[in-house]
Amino acid sequence: MGNMQRMDEVIAEVDQHEAALDSRTAKVYSPTQMHFLARLRRLDGVRSQLDVLPARDPFMKKLVDRGLFATYRDCMDEGIGDEARQILNI
Repeated sequence: MGNMQRMDEVIAEVDQHEAALDSRTAKVYSPTQMHFLARLRRLDGVRSQLDVLPARDPFMKKLVDRGLFATYRDCMDEGIGDEARQILNI
């Protein structure tokens, strides 16, 4: 139960950070594109937080990584692959 509570705290922290980033975005995106970019940022932040947690859960990391890949592919399909690569630093 402790890990799930900590995960909820991490997700809330990442969501707050991403809301600040989204408010500074100058380019205009469709609602679908914004959805996928926000999801990608959120998942990238969650993955970063999972890496620093003392009790790493390999299953949770695998789930986040799969979500990241699927969302990255969604970004590619929506024509925002450059932005997705920038978020992931690849």
